[in-house]
Amino acid sequence: MPRWFFQTKAREKLADVLSAGNYILGAKIWVTHAEKVWESATLEENYRKGAGFLKICTESGSLKEFKLKPDGSNLPPLRNPAILVGQNDLTTLSYLHEPGVLYNLRVRFCERQIIYTYCGIILVAINPYAEMPLYGPSIIRAYRGQSMGDLEPHIFALAEEAYTKLERENCNLSIIVSGESGAGKTVSAKYAMRYFAAVGGSESETQVERKVLASSPIMEAFGNAKTTRNDNSSRFGKFTKLLFKNQMGVMYLQGATVHTYLLEKSRVVYQAQGERNYHIFYQLCAARAKYPELLLDHQDKFQFLNMGGAPDIERVSDADQFNETAQAMTVLGFSFQQIAEIVKILAGILHLGNIEVAKKYTEGSEEEDTDSCEISHNDIHLQITGDLLRVKTEDLRRWLVMRQIESVNEHVLIPNSVEAGQAARDALAKHIYAKLFQYIGGVLNKSLNNGSKQCSFIGVLDIYGFETFEVNSFEQFCINYANEKLQQQFNQHVFKLEQEEYLKEGITWTMIDFYDNQPCIDLIESRLGVLDLLDEECRMPKGSDESWAGKLIGKCSKFPHFEKPRFGSTSFFIKHFSDTVEYDVNGFLEKNRDTVSKELTSVMAMSSMSLVKQVMALEDIDTLGVDANTTSTLGGRVVISAGRKQELNETRRRVVPSKQHRKTVGSQFQESLASLISTLHATTPHYVRCIKPNDEKIAFKWETAKIVQQLRACGVLETVRISAAGFPSRWLYPDFYMRYQLLAHRSKIDKNDLNQSCRNIVYKWIEDEDKSRFGNTQIFFRAGQVAFLEQVRANLRKKYITIVQSVVRRFIYRRRYLRLQMVIRGIQRYARGYMARERVQKMREARAALILSKYAKGWLCRRRYLRLRHSIAGIQTYARGMLARRKFYALRDNYRAVQIQRFVRGVLARRAYHHKRRNIIICQAAVRRFLARRKFKRMKAEAKTISHMENKYMGLENKIISMQQRIDELNRDNSNLKHKTSEISVLKMKLEMKKNLEGEFKNVKAACMDKDMLIAALNKQLEAERDEKMQLLQENGHAQEEWLTQKQSYCLANEELRNQVDQMIEMAKNAEATQRDQNVRMLAEIDNDELNEAYQRAIKDKEVIENENYQLKEELSRFQQNGVYSQRNRSASNASSQNEEDVGYASAKNTLDINRSSDLHSKSHTFVDCTSLVVKLRSILEEEKSKHKVLQDQYIKLASRYKPTEDSFRPTCRPTGRGS
Repeated sequence: MPRWFFQTKAREKLADVLSAGNYILGAKIWVTHAEKVWESATLEENYRKGAGFLKICTESGSLKEFKLKPDGSNLPPLRNPAILVGQNDLTTLSYLHEPGVLYNLRVRFCERQIIYTYCGIILVAINPYAEMPLYGPSIIRAYRGQSMGDLEPHIFALAEEAYTKLERENCNLSIIVSGESGAGKTVSAKYAMRYFAAVGGSESETQVERKVLASSPIMEAFGNAKTTRNDNSSRFGKFTKLLFKNQMGVMYLQGATVHTYLLEKSRVVYQAQGERNYHIFYQLCAARAKYPELLLDHQDKFQFLNMGGAPDIERVSDADQFNETAQAMTVLGFSFQQIAEIVKILAGILHLGNIEVAKKYTEGSEEEDTDSCEISHNDIHLQITGDLLRVKTEDLRRWLVMRQIESVNEHVLIPNSVEAGQAARDALAKHIYAKLFQYIGGVLNKSLNNGSKQCSFIGVLDIYGFETFEVNSFEQFCINYANEKLQQQFNQHVFKLEQEEYLKEGITWTMIDFYDNQPCIDLIESRLGVLDLLDEECRMPKGSDESWAGKLIGKCSKFPHFEKPRFGSTSFFIKHFSDTVEYDVNGFLEKNRDTVSKELTSVMAMSSMSLVKQVMALEDIDTLGVDANTTSTLGGRVVISAGRKQELNETRRRVVPSKQHRKTVGSQFQESLASLISTLHATTPHYVRCIKPNDEKIAFKWETAKIVQQLRACGVLETVRISAAGFPSRWLYPDFYMRYQLLAHRSKIDKNDLNQSCRNIVYKWIEDEDKSRFGNTQIFFRAGQVAFLEQVRANLRKKYITIVQSVVRRFIYRRRYLRLQMVIRGIQRYARGYMARERVQKMREARAALILSKYAKGWLCRRRYLRLRHSIAGIQTYARGMLARRKFYALRDNYRAVQIQRFVRGVLARRAYHHKRRNIIICQAAVRRFLARRKFKRMKAEAKTISHMENKYMGLENKIISMQQRIDELNRDNSNLKHKTSEISVLKMKLEMKKNLEGEFKNVKAACMDKDMLIAALNKQLEAERDEKMQLLQENGHAQEEWLTQKQSYCLANEELRNQVDQMIEMAKNAEATQRDQNVRMLAEIDNDELNEAYQRAIKDKEVIENENYQLKEELSRFQQNGVYSQRNRSASNASSQNEEDVGYASAKNTLDINRSSDLHSKSHTFVDCTSLVVKLRSILEEEKSKHKVLQDQYIKLASRYKPTEDSFRPTCRPTGRGS
C-alpha cells in the first residue's frame, strides 16, 4: 500500500484521539488513595464527553468506577510516558502534576537510590539515612568545571553553578537550604561549604579552609540538639557568608561570617520527652574528669538535662565530640583561658538549674506564704554557681526570691512566689546561654574574617522549614512568618526566571497566574496586624494573652487569611501558603517580651570573671546589613523561646523588663528578617529543598503522605504549578528533530534547516498554536503536548513496524520452506539405505542369538547346580551346630538346678534351727521373770522397814533446808529493794523540782496576749485532772479496803492452820509418854492413811499461801512497771506485783510437788519422825507468813509513792510557730 494511505489512517485515528482526548482504552492514569495518596490505574473504556463515570482497573487489580462531572473538569491526571519516568529534572515531565512528581521522585529514590533531583532551579534532596559515597575528593573534582545538567543532580553541581557564576559575573550569590527537622539541612549546608572551601582554596591559604570547616562542629555543639525527629537538629537559623576575593581572574576564599536567627532558648531549661538539651552540656558532663574544679556529675543529676529521658545518642560518643569541639575552638582562635571560662559558664548554668526554690512559711506559724519563696543559704548548687561565675552568692539568692519595681520616686521590693522564682532562675539561665552563644558567634566571625576588603560572597542559609504541630505557639508563628517571606521571594525569583527565559528565546507569552502570599504577609506585619497588635499589648501594663486574642479577632477579621476559632478565644487561624495553622495564644506575650530581671543581669555584670562581664555587656545588633569590614560587632542574632507552654500568672506579668530589653522579640525578628530578604534579593539565589522520607530514620523507606506534605510546604509543587502554567516542556531543535523526524513526510524534512523541519512536524500534528512556541534555540510546549507527540510517534512506529515485519516474515518463511524441502529429500535418501542395512543386521543378530542361547543355557544349569550344593552344605553345618548347643544348654540347666536345691535345703535347715533357739530363749526368760518377781516381793517387804524410812526422810530434810536458804536470799533481795525504793523517792523529788523549773521557764517565754487564755485553759484542764485524781484516790481506797479484807481472811486461815499443828504436837507428846515401850509393835500397825491425810492437808495449806504470795508479787511488779510511766487512768487495784525472784521458790515448790507422792508412800509410822516433820512444817509456815507480811508492806509503800499528782497530769504547753 502507498505511504499516504497509512498517513491518512494515522490522521483519522489522531482525530479520534483529539476528539476523545488522551483518555482512551488502556491509558494510564492516577487516582487518589487513602494510604498511598495516589495509585496507578488503567482505563477500561474510552472517555466520552458527558459520561458520568469511567471504568478503571487499579494497580492492585480491583475494578472501580470513577465518578466524573458532566463537564469533565475532574478527569484523573494522566501518567507520563515511560521514557520520561525517572528524569533528572521534574520540569521536563510532560504531565506536571503532584502524582507525576511524586512517582518520579519515588522511582529515583527507592529503585535507583538517587537522592538528588532537579525541579527547575530547585535541588530536591531526600535524606537517605545511610552513608552514601557521594562526597569524596574525587566527586568534587568530577563536578568541577561541569555545567549544571551535564552530570547527575548533586549538591556539588548546585555549588559549582554558583561558584562558576561568581567567577564569571563577580556577583553575590546565595544558597537557601530549607526543610523540616531531620531532613538533612545541616548536612547539605555543610557539604556545600566544603565544596566552596575545596575549590576556592589555595596552597598558601589552607588555614582559611580549616577555619571555615571547623566552624561547623562548634555551631553544632552549641546550637544543635536531639529531638524526636532528628538526633542532630539545628535549633537556630544560620546564614553563613563565604567571602571570596578575585585574584588574577580566580576567586579565592578569604574568610566567612556567620549570622544566626531564632535560637531556641527555652531548650536550655526544658526538653520534651525523648529530646535532649544542646549537645555541649552532655559533652561537658562526659568530659567532667578533665575539669574537676567544675564539680560536675552525671548528666542525669542535673535538672536541665534529665527532663527528656533520652540522654544518649546511638553510635555517638559525647566525650569524643567534646574533644572535637575543643580542637575546633582552638583552630578558630579561642585561647585556653577563653575555653576554660566558657566551660565554667556552661557548668554554672547547669548548677543554676539545680538551685531549689522552696516554699516559705509565715513566721510563728506553719501557714504557707503563697506570695513568697525562699532559697536555703546552704544550697550547695547556689554556692557552686556563685563560685564558678564569680558573683556574690547572697545577691544572686536575694534577687531570685525578690524583685524590684520602679515607681515615680522610689523602688519597691516585692517577694517572688515559687513559680516566679523558678521563672526568674530559668530566664537568667536562658539569658546567659543566649549571650554566650552570641559571643561565640562573634569570636567565630572575628576569626573567619581576616579584615581584608570584601569582593563578593556566597551565602548559605540554613533555616527552619514550615512547621505545624498540634499546639503551635510563638516560635511556630515566627518560623512560618519567615517561610512566608522566603516563599514570596522564591515565587518572585521563579517567575522572574521564567520571564527571562521567554525573553531570551524571543517568544510571546502571557502573564502567569501564581500564588501571591502578600496578603498573608500584610496580615502579619502591616499596621494593626498580628505583630503590631502583639507589641502594643506587650506595652500595656496589664496586657494578657486573652485580651490580645480579643483584639486580634476584632481588628484582623477583615483580612482574608485570618480566621477566628469556632469555640473560645484562646486561638486563631492563619492561612499560610502551605497549610492553615491554628496558633494557641498562651505564652505569646511572655515569649515576645523575653524579659529577664535587671537586678539579676546587674549581678552577672558585676562578676569578677572577665568573660562574664564581656558576655553580659553584648547588645543584640543585626549585622547582616552592615559591612563586616567596617563594623566591630560580634555578629547578629535573634532569639526566641520555644518548647514548653508556660503558665502565666499575675505575678509574672508584673515583672518590668529593663530598658536594655525593651525591644520585643517580634520586632527584632521582623527587622532581621527584612534585612535577610533584602540580602537575598541582592543575590542570585539557589534553592535546596530537603525532604524527610520517614520518621523512623530507616534507610530508603518511602512514606508517601509525609513526603507530599513536605513537597507542598517547601514550594516544589508551587514551582511545578508555575512551570505547568507556562511552557514546561522544552526541546532543543536537534534533539527534537532526532526523535520526531518520522512524524513528517520526507518532503517536509530538510536536514540543512532543522528549525523549519521541526516547525513542519509541530504544525502537522499540533494545530493549536497556543500549545507550542518556537524560540531561538528551543521549542516550548504546553503540559501534555510532548506526551501526545510520544503517543503519535508510538502509533506510527507501531504501524511502520507492522509493515516491515510482514515483509520480513514472508522472506523468512519462504527461505525456511526451500531449506526444508531440500533437507527432506536428503533425509529420504539416507533413510532408505539405513532401513536396508538394518534388515541385514537383524538377520545376523538372529543367527548369533541361537549360538549364544546354547552356551547360555549350559552355563545357567551349571550355575544352578553349584548354588544348590552350596546351600545344602550350609544348612547341614548350621543344623549340627544347633543340636550341639541344645545338648550343652540341657547339661548346664541340670547343673544349675542341683546347685539351687543345695542352697534351698541349707536355708530351710537354718530357719528350723533359729526357730527352736527362739523358743528355748522364751522359756528361759519366763523362768527368770518368775525368779525376779519373787525377789521383788522380798525387796518390797524390806522397803517398809524403819531403816528404809529413815533414809527417805533424810532426803526430805535436805530439801527443806535448801528452801530455808532460798527464803533467806529472798529476804536479802527484799532489803535491797527497799533501799532502791528510797533512792527512787529521792530521784522523784529531783524530777519534780526539774519539772517545776521547766514549767516556769516555759511560762516566762509565753506571749503576754495569750497568757490569760492559756491560764484559763490550764485551769479547766487542772479541774478535770483533779476530778480524775480524786476518782483514782477513791479507787485506791477501795482497793486497800479489799486488801485488808483479804488479809484478815489470810490471817484466820493461818490461825486455823496453827491450831491444827498445835493439836498434832500435843497428840504426839501424849503418844510419846504412853506408848514409848511399844513403838516397835505399833509401827507395824499404825494406819498410814491418817498420817498421809494430815500431811496432805498441811501441804495444801502451804500451796494456798504460796499462791497468794505469788499473786501479790505479780500485782506489785505490774504496778512498779506501769504505774509511773504510762500516766493513764489506771487504779491501784489492777496493778501487778510479779517478781522475778520467786523463780527459785517456785522451783522449790515444784520439787516438793514432784517428790510428794513418792515420799508419802514411803513414810514410817515412827513417832519420832512424825514429830520432826510437824516441827519443820510449822517453821515453813511461819517463814511464809513473815514473807507475806513483808511483801504486803512493800506493796502499800509503793502504791502510796506512785499515786498520781497534779504535775503528772499537767500537759506540756509550748507556743506554736516556727520561731519558738
